[in-house]
Amino acid sequence: MLSAKMPSLVKGAGFATPGGVHPLDDDGQIFTRAMQAEKSLRASVKRSWKDPAGVRKSFNPAFTSQFGMFLQQDPAGQGMSSFVNELQAVLSAELGKNIQLTSPLLSGLVPYDLLAPSRLIYPVYSPLRNKIPRTPGQGTSHRTKVLTSIQGSGVGGSVGAATRLSIGEFPSGQSLNGNWPLNLPAAGNQYGVDVNIPYVFFGRTEALSWLAQFAGQGFEDVSALANLLLLQEFMLGEEWQILASTSGSVTAPAAPTLTARAPGSNESAGSGSADLFVCVTAATPFGETVASAVASINWISGASVVDVTIAPVTGAYFYNIYVTSSSASTAAASSCFLLAASVGGKKYTIQGVTVPTAGTHPPTADTGTYSSTDYEGLLSCLDGHGVVDGVYPAGFQGGYINKSVGTHLSLTALNVALQQLWDGPGAYRADPSELICEGGDAMRLSTDVVQSASAGGAGGYRIMLQQADVSGILAGAVVSQVLNPVTRNPVNILVHPFLPQGTAFLNSYTLPLSWTNVANVFENVMVQDYLSVSWPVIDASFRYSMFSYGTFMCYAPQYCGLLQGLQVADTPPYS
Repeated sequence: MLSAKMPSLVKGAGFATPGGVHPLDDDGQIFTRAMQAEKSLRASVKRSWKDPAGVRKSFNPAFTSQFGMFLQQDPAGQGMSSFVNELQAVLSAELGKNIQLTSPLLSGLVPYDLLAPSRLIYPVYSPLRNKIPRTPGQGTSHRTKVLTSIQGSGVGGSVGAATRLSIGEFPSGQSLNGNWPLNLPAAGNQYGVDVNIPYVFFGRTEALSWLAQFAGQGFEDVSALANLLLLQEFMLGEEWQILASTSGSVTAPAAPTLTARAPGSNESAGSGSADLFVCVTAATPFGETVASAVASINWISGASVVDVTIAPVTGAYFYNIYVTSSSASTAAASSCFLLAASVGGKKYTIQGVTVPTAGTHPPTADTGTYSSTDYEGLLSCLDGHGVVDGVYPAGFQGGYINKSVGTHLSLTALNVALQQLWDGPGAYRADPSELICEGGDAMRLSTDVVQSASAGGAGGYRIMLQQADVSGILAGAVVSQVLNPVTRNPVNILVHPFLPQGTAFLNSYTLPLSWTNVANVFENVMVQDYLSVSWPVIDASFRYSMFSYGTFMCYAPQYCGLLQGLQVADTPPYS
């Protein structure tokens, strides 16, 4: 390595000679000087290894005065080290100038270990938006004509009723020489509706100042980050719209039913006094209704618990419970305080708590359960709220709707829904392909399947282990599909992170018929899909917006089902 490097290193000698203006270019001189330099370097290294003390003596005094710590580890340098330590102690005592981690600056003379760029650890999860097809639209609304029933289809009430096809040779009162035409059979019945779903306009903006962009240079492109956040926020916003948007207000529920009873062995009695007053509001992820009428019951302090049974309303995902205690015969909703939020079950047990005397009151006006600029989302399409809003025609709702299940998401509740979707009253022979539910509800369904018991009470599963498997057992069981007991087809289970506890959907995405002209049960019909705009710079800021214009369309909600009022527990306490 030395031999290879030396010829290039000695070429600079051409500049060192008087009047030198270029490097050496004579091969003979370069070779000679390279050999001499290599020999000298080797000799110096050997001398330093054999006689380090002699080498130190040859150091320039200017070097040793500035880099005394270089010699500190050598025995000959111990005296210098001791002198430096004593001098530092004197200076510290006299002048207080020594540098420490927090002196002379509290933040220290240290660098910042800043990791670039910024870390983005939030989830961006939009399974329905990703799954539902996006199709083109035009104009201001999406219109279609739908035949919902024909004679003999079994749906649509009397329109689809069973019909007899047999006829006589001649209709009653006719003869071969009688009226014309002869023997024309009776006409069938059909029923259809016009569906007209208006398009809605969506938008979101992100902005940043020039200074934010300029100062971020070297760390992150803040402008690019703003555009990424804008896209992610738009996708997440659309997921929420698909789940829960509606153009009409959600009505307040009726007064709840209250039942006082002695506490069970796993419950503790309430600690209220006088009478207990309870009211309930309905809510969506966007807002909350006004309170129901107030219900009251005698609250025996230390001796009873109270079960609250909620009256469900269309368009609601969950409910909030407000309470107060008073010796007066009546109490207004405005005097109640929030006790439990986001209650998805049909029942809730008030137990072991002191009735609050401060906190949040029920709203006095709807806080945003709807917007006139929204379309009808999945819940509104299936539970009939879209019909109430006048967007979808009568009868356009889920083929099975149970808003008061009253048990956990069990195989029994699921099988009842699947059977009713297939051959319940007015059923369209639906065979849903997916169950969408909340994580806790999905967990309880898995537990229900795994712990299903035989008639004798023993577990329905047997675990067989080989000797070689004992040290590597992976415990636990997860159910990702269930079989439809009617159609024998699998139903996939999707856990949706935005779905509140207590609600589950049974969705069909295609129809099990070849002649329907319905390619997809659900579609995002878009006149203008995602449009990103970088606005002209008119001040010291950058602005970016994203827009879309379209609607969420459900062509056949009758092929889907809805389960609500799912409990966390089937037995008291229900909360």
